[in-house]
Order: sequence, then structure tokens, then C-alpha cells
Amino acid sequence: MSRKLLILVFLTLAGGSGFIYQYYLELRQQIGLDRDFPVVQATPPGSQRILQPPYQGPHPALSARPAETFQFPIEYGDIGPVAPLFAGPPQYPFACQSEESKLGQPLIDNQQGWGVPVFAENDEGKRSELIIGYSKDCLLPTRLHYLYDPADHEGRRLPKRVDGPVHDVPTDAQQVVRVESGTINRHIYLLMMPTSHDDRLHHPDLSQWNRKAIYYFRGGISIGFQQGKADLRRIMRTMRPALRQGYAVLFSTATETDNTYNIRLQEDTALRLKRQFSARYGEPEFVIGLGGSGGGLQQFLYAQNQPGIIDGGVALIAYPDMVTQIQYTLDCELLEYYFDHLASDRDAWRQPEIRQAIMGLPVSNQYQPRLSWLTDAAYLLRGQWPPPQPPASECSKGWRGSVPLVNNPRFHSDFYRFSRSVREHTFWTHWQDNQDVYGTDQDGRAPSVWSNAGVQYGLQALQQGHISPEQFLELNARIGGWKPAKDMTNARFWHVSGDSRLYRFSPYGEHNMSHSGQVMELAPRYQGNLAAAKAAYQSGNVFMGKMQIPVMDVRMYLDHELNIHHTWAAVSTRQRLLKAGTDARLQPIWISTKPYNPMWDAIAVMDQWLSAQQNGQSLLQARPDDATDRCFDDQGQVIASGAGVWDGDWNQRPNGACTEQMPFNQGSRQVAGEDIAGTVFQCQRQSVKEAIASGVYQPVDMRPYQAELERIFAEGVCDYDLPDAALPTGLQAHLSH
Repeated sequence: MSRKLLILVFLTLAGGSGFIYQYYLELRQQIGLDRDFPVVQATPPGSQRILQPPYQGPHPALSARPAETFQFPIEYGDIGPVAPLFAGPPQYPFACQSEESKLGQPLIDNQQGWGVPVFAENDEGKRSELIIGYSKDCLLPTRLHYLYDPADHEGRRLPKRVDGPVHDVPTDAQQVVRVESGTINRHIYLLMMPTSHDDRLHHPDLSQWNRKAIYYFRGGISIGFQQGKADLRRIMRTMRPALRQGYAVLFSTATETDNTYNIRLQEDTALRLKRQFSARYGEPEFVIGLGGSGGGLQQFLYAQNQPGIIDGGVALIAYPDMVTQIQYTLDCELLEYYFDHLASDRDAWRQPEIRQAIMGLPVSNQYQPRLSWLTDAAYLLRGQWPPPQPPASECSKGWRGSVPLVNNPRFHSDFYRFSRSVREHTFWTHWQDNQDVYGTDQDGRAPSVWSNAGVQYGLQALQQGHISPEQFLELNARIGGWKPAKDMTNARFWHVSGDSRLYRFSPYGEHNMSHSGQVMELAPRYQGNLAAAKAAYQSGNVFMGKMQIPVMDVRMYLDHELNIHHTWAAVSTRQRLLKAGTDARLQPIWISTKPYNPMWDAIAVMDQWLSAQQNGQSLLQARPDDATDRCFDDQGQVIASGAGVWDGDWNQRPNGACTEQMPFNQGSRQVAGEDIAGTVFQCQRQSVKEAIASGVYQPVDMRPYQAELERIFAEGVCDYDLPDAALPTGLQAHLSH
């Protein structure tokens, strides 16, 4: 038997096994046998809001927040506030995760079957089969716990946990941490305080506290509709160096972007968590933000929108914000699918350097695209031999899977947490998670702000001679866009999308592209919702460069690994600061060579900065000598530091000493002509004739191709010398003041 036939037989059996297993999981879920993850059974009436206008209120940096209505502190045994103060009504469905957090079942709040079932427990605290109520809001009482490191503790081991009084903690413990847990705005919060055996419930021992705090944000990518996990022991393990130095630690699952990117809810919750901390323990001297990726970008948005949440930050592998990253992220699979399936000369696009010239993001043959083995399996199950594997890119190795999560209303990677009825009647997107910002249509769908109308993909590659005019024209004619949300169907991610048919697997989502996966001589582009894009700015979801507190931009150099946390995000933030007239010294950029991670060194520098400011120095006078732009080797030694070390093409200057060591890439929109700031949702356009006359394509003469360009771009091409059409009039000027 040939190898090919053997593979086909194996995969056929595997596919059949997958179908049986999927059916088994569905059956268990439908008849209520699988209780490892309580399933959201139904949502309360009115959960879906229709014809809601986009946000039109004042920018949060220019307006005061409403007065607090809840009386802090939350007393032990009581529950915290349920509805946000100013971030809109609670979102449903809402998946409870308190049991995964090892905090027990949520409190019953209804008998109508809304939310997750709550079960009777036996004398040992184990769940029975008897449902005694339901929880739609996943609330928990405020409780006290203790974590400690045993006397023989070493390395990265998890601490021990005690839910009783402090005298249950061994007297020879290396460190004792008082941990308060509960819910604020339905999300789980934790307050961690270093303490001693003298600690008591209503008389906390603060002798080990240095009177400073760290707000720990974590990171990740998600689209809401879930409470999030808060594993006390794992969070203490991560924050052990800070706790041992005497810092208190604040944490909420609402401000972990692995649960939501709703920045208004995150700000609302963070403010309330700080109020709980201060009411319980007193005002800290200052609060330092710490978090990576989404936990880093939150700090830039807080610095702009509400600087009182943190006094300074250490933003790890951060982006300027979430929503402007979606522009190039949603380009990813469109470009990948064109290269692999729609191009007339696919061999040319298998060259990493040609591919990268269009994408901007790094491309390499040293890695495989994510899920490539499933792609090959699907081909074989369809009776086809897989085509040659393309090179991997930041798109296909890093961002793959994010596109449907952000943009497909029928896809949710945690679909098994929701009943079939709830899944079918909910729209799952980043836009829906922020419907109070973007609004909803007559069916309750929140609109997308993403647009690629007028974008000339590969313009820079054409100018630099990496591609021919013919390649440029075909790319832009065939690439297409994403279908409107109402026309989308679920992703084809096999079990991750609830699909048992492996032969249908596709990582691109081409069935939801405007060309439906077929070559079209002119595939339609997508025009995003202009009012919703304006609301993204107006609501504070876009970091526009206003900042009055220091935030250190700290990261390891990961571009060559095709990691999504690319270094050009740091200079994208820097460019926005410069445009807003903010002093760039408030954003020291530290980039290191693996394995050295400068995180805790940056915390020490930020502590020096804020301590000096507390002692009466101005913000920039207090800036330590180490709080400057710099790069490090793998041992933590400084390679170069000071003004200009990160100069490069992005600011039209010769490469600085650090840029030479750690060069920046860019995104597809920068290759198309946008600057490194990357804040354009919907470009203003000029006619093709005007673009040719103004030298947009120089040194390439595109006059012989004018008619074809006008066919592709009948409504004009992007003019990136003009501001975003979605930028509200005067907003940039108001923030710059």
C-alpha cells in the first residue's frame, strides 16, 4: 500500500473518530452530563439591543466621570457592584468562571434558567446533580485567603493556599500574602498584600507593605462574554518578586484582555478596584501598571483617558491600542489567501522576501504556518495532494485565528460554554463586545470599522521594484475584502468552531471573503461604518498620543520569530506622541535580546521615577538616568542608549545604534502608504489621475496602466497626506492641548 493511501486511510479514520467524539461531547452537553464547565443556558430578556447609535459623547480625556454610587469597601461576605458605573449595562450572555478560579460556584440570582446552573453541594463541598438555581451575573462574596511559600520553597513552584485563619499558615513560611477575592462589575478581583502571622480579618497587618502598589493587567486576546479566570496561586507566582519587595498587587479579570477588550468597562472596573483597595488599606503612595500585550496597551489608553488609574506604567510587548491593530490584522488572511490561491504566479509569492514586501510583517522559511498539518489533512480527506507549503509569516504563524475571533459574528473559540440556542442568537465579535461604542443595527449587530476601500496594497513594493506593475494590479484587483457580518458563516476551524468535518478545514476563512475563495477579476472591497469609526476615536478607544504620566515601553526583540508582538508597535506609539505634542521622554523604549527580560528592572526604574516625583520634583526632573531609550544584549548589558538610538525610516532619519541591532518591520497599511502611527480607519481618497500627477507611484511610470487602475479604484485611491476621514473635527487639537 502506498504512503499516500496509508495517509488517506489514517485520516479518514481520524476524521470519523473526530466526528464521533464531537457528537459525544455535544450529547453530553445537551443532556446535562458534562458539568466541568457550567454552560450558559439562556439570557435574560432584552439582552440584545437593536438600533443603538454609536457613541457620541465627550472624549473621556475631556470629561469627568460620574460620582461613585457604591459604598466602598465591600464588606466580607457581601458582593460588590454588579452594573458598571459608566460603561453601559451588563453584557449577556456571560460565562461564569469562578469554579475554574477555584473560588466555588457563583451565587444564585434567578430561577428562570438565565445563565449557568448552580448545584446543591454535599457536606464535602462537592456538587451534586440537583440544580437549585441559576447565575446570570456570576457573583461571589468578598472573602479572605492566605498564600504562602513553604520553608523549603525554591524556583518557580506555586505557593500554598489557606482559606482559613492566618494561624493555619505554618510559622516557618517564607512569605505570607493576604488575598482578598470577590467580584466588581461581575468580574473577579484580587487584592494581594504582603503580611505576617499577626494579620486578622478586620485588622490587617500592613507592616510588610511598602505603601506602593502594582496594578497587574496580564494580556491576551478575547471578545468578551466571559468572566475570566483568576487563579490566586498562579498570579502570586508571577508577582512574587513584587510581593517580596513589599508591593501590594491589584488584579481584575475585567482588565485582563484575555477576557475582553472593552476599554470603557476596564477603566470603570479599575477605578472601582482602586477604591476598594484604598477603602480597605489606605491610599498607596503610587500605583505602577504592569502588563503585557493587551495589558500594555491599556496603560497607554489609561494614560490618555484617565491618568488617575495608574501613576506610571511598564507596558510589556505593547501596542498603542487594540482597534487600530485590527486594520492590518484583517488584511492578513486576505493577503495570505491571495498569495496561496488566487495569484496567477503562485511560485513567485512563495519567496519570503516578495511576500514580506507586500505584508510588511516578517516572513520566513524557518517556520511553518500555524495549523499547516490540519490544512494538509483537509486536502487529503478531499482526495487532493497538498500544495507546496508557503513560507510562514507573522500573519500565518502569529495572528492566525484572531481574524474570525475579532470579526466573525458566528465564531467563538469557547462555543462549548454556551448552549446551542445562546450560540445561535448571539453575535460574537470585538465590535459586539463594544456595542456601546460602535452601536447596533436593526438586527442587533454591531458594525465593523475596518475598511480597505482605496488601499493600494504593495504600493511601496512597487515603488522599490520588488514587484512589477502587473503584479501590483492583479493583487489589488483580486484581493477583495470581508463580507458584511450578516452574510458570514462560522469559521472552518474543525472542533474549535464546533465543526466535526475535518475535510472542510481552512485557516483563511475564504468563504467569508467577498470573492468566496474564487478568482474574480475585480473582487469587491469592504467599506467600514464611518459613524462607528468616529465613535472609536470619540470614546477613547484610539490612543492619539496624549499622555501626562510616564509609561515605559519594554519588550524583547521577537520579530525574527514571527511573533505578533513586533517592535514597530513601539515607534507607532512614539509617532503618535510626537503628533500630539507629548514629550517623547515619557515613553522610554527598552528592547532586549532574549533571554534577558527587563521587566523587573523597568519596575525598579519606574519606582525611582515616581518616588522622586512624590518628593516634589517635576515629572521630567524626576526622570531617572536609566529611563532613556536603550537596547540590551542577552545578558542585560546596555548596547546603546540615549536620544536617537531608535531612529530609522519611520522618522526619516539614519538608523540609530539600536535600530541597527534590532530593525523594525511594518504593516500592510504602511507598505500601502500610511505612516507608522497607523491610525487611519478610512482614508480620504484622490482620483487615480491625481495620484499619478502628484507622483504617488514614482519612480514607476503608471500612466500606461491608468485605465486599469481606474477600473480597480473607481472611487479613488488613499491619500495618506490627508487625515483619517473618521477623525472627529478638532479632536486631535483638543487632546494636544
